[in-house]
Amino acid sequence: MDYTIRVYKVEKENSNLKGFVSITFDRSFCAKNIALKESSKGNLYLEMPKFKDYQTEEYVSFYSFKDGDFRKAVTEQVIDAYQMIAADKKMIDIEKTWDEEELYYALNVTPIHGSNTFKAEAAIKIQDIFVVQQLRIIQGWNGKTFVGMPQRENRQKQEKEDIAHPVNADFKKELEKAIIDDYHNKLERQKQNYNHNKYDR
Repeated sequence: MDYTIRVYKVEKENSNLKGFVSITFDRSFCAKNIALKESSKGNLYLEMPKFKDYQTEEYVSFYSFKDGDFRKAVTEQVIDAYQMIAADKKMIDIEKTWDEEELYYALNVTPIHGSNTFKAEAAIKIQDIFVVQQLRIIQGWNGKTFVGMPQRENRQKQEKEDIAHPVNADFKKELEKAIIDDYHNKLERQKQNYNHNKYDR
């Protein structure tokens, strides 16, 4: 699987924020808003964007590495790229490859009951190495459902924007269909289990 790392340099006085990072997997799916920060000891590290879990009221990362070697490789590649950004530039792209397999992914879709708007939450695990949470199945005012991507407030624009999303139409269509199909399969299994338990009483 090929992937692209984009590093934006941030020049902010008296701040440990040094830049922002995005990773695009096989020109199909992009995860953005990863912060590049500097520790008190002068070491650079990656910090994932977070959202507030309204059930636990804790802040949870939108993304997580599931492979230590991949996390280490990406962190080192980001640091190298950051240090290569020329003085008159703000951004750099680097192309990398991880194993020889083509892009594959797995989904975890959880139906939500009792909400008129949010019908399910989903997570996508890419290549067993990187997970993105907070994809959602949303029911619009017209009754139709669609897949919403993870969103975060853009303070400059004062509006929410997608921080992870498909980057081409074919993968968008494939991913959305897979999530919706998984959702309906889960609902059908829940219905069958309910009926089975009801008749066993």
